Amino acid sequence: MAENPSYTEVICAHCEGLGCIYCDKKGCVPVKSPPKKCRRCEGAGCIYCGYTGWAGLKGKYE
Repeated sequence: MAENPSYTEVICAHCEGLGCIYCDKKGCVPVKSPPKKCRRCEGAGCIYCGYTGWAGLKGKYE
């Protein structure tokens, strides 16, 4: 049985909280707690973090 992770809202690195297509115009994204910057881009935004700069993004249908 899979464990239910807890999530924390963090500011989207792509738009810096203004709202963009990567955060559904909310300015923040839910990530697994504790929040960690994406190790591949170091928080700049890349395809692996959905251009948000964060690791452990909550899936759209989770």
